[in-house]
Amino acid sequence: MKNYFQKILSLFARHNYSEQTNQMFYRWLVDDEYEKEKDEALQEFYSEARKNGKIFDVEDSLERWRSDNNLAHVKPQQKSDNNLFMRLWQSVAIVLLIVSISLGYLLCKSEKDDSGIIQQCISGTQMKAFFLSDGSRVSMNSSSMLLYPEHFTGKYRSVFLIGEANFKVKANKEKPFIVKTNDFQVTALGTEFNVSAYTSDENIFTTLITGSVLVEFADLTKKILLKPNEQLVYNRKSRQDTLTYPDMKDMTAWQKGELVFNRKTITEIITILERKYDCKFFYNQHSLKNDRYSFRFKDNPPLSEVMDVIVDVAGDLCFKIEHDKCYIMQK
Repeated sequence: MKNYFQKILSLFARHNYSEQTNQMFYRWLVDDEYEKEKDEALQEFYSEARKNGKIFDVEDSLERWRSDNNLAHVKPQQKSDNNLFMRLWQSVAIVLLIVSISLGYLLCKSEKDDSGIIQQCISGTQMKAFFLSDGSRVSMNSSSMLLYPEHFTGKYRSVFLIGEANFKVKANKEKPFIVKTNDFQVTALGTEFNVSAYTSDENIFTTLITGSVLVEFADLTKKILLKPNEQLVYNRKSRQDTLTYPDMKDMTAWQKGELVFNRKTITEIITILERKYDCKFFYNQHSLKNDRYSFRFKDNPPLSEVMDVIVDVAGDLCFKIEHDKCYIMQK
């Protein structure tokens, strides 16, 4: 029986399916039937992906986040808590697995369980803005997930992010606001900042728009206090950090439905487009040059319009879109 569930997970991970099939898969995975077997298979599959370097280590950060929000009591050993643990584990593990190795997107709506944890999952092509219980406003980009408590009851207002989001934090000097992801966290009192931490990207970007934030990284052993218009870029593999001064209009462009590429290679652009659109790209890596390009598209443009411009500028490429697949070829 165990091998049966492992085969299902492996089959789903190695192929691209329609949105309807994806939804059926996720509903099957969180169904109570064969709960223990599915949980064991998922954890083993996730561990194997981590062993092969396909997923960044976020378990410690997630556990610290749960502790900060008084949610550490959710234990799998107790039957009454087992469903809560499994659903939290699956929601996180699926996003980490699927998004990090670009096998598809987790398409789900906001969901709340009895442990007081709220999950906001945003699929490709979508964005969403909402308020937290403290009055802070969050704008989430496509293919992102945010975990946060229904009510902030501890010393901190702590949330856990996978993907990209903009935070306009309600001031409260007695209770700092913390955004956690991997071995990286951003602490603010009352300010606006942007965090991009997709698991498929090596770099995490924190951009301060107003106020001030404390950024801690490298297993929280290093820290830097950002000033407005500064951006910290942290590479999770090399653990190197760089302070830059980007165009603030570019950093917030996604909230207005704009798509901005600043000195990106075609490969880097494809990675972003796969997150933005429900589309899988097929191409020969060796046929793409390492030239860097800058583009700006407004008003949530269709993928065909974006690709028309890109191949025209690149000069030696053409493309074909078939349903949810885009093929890039040399002319």
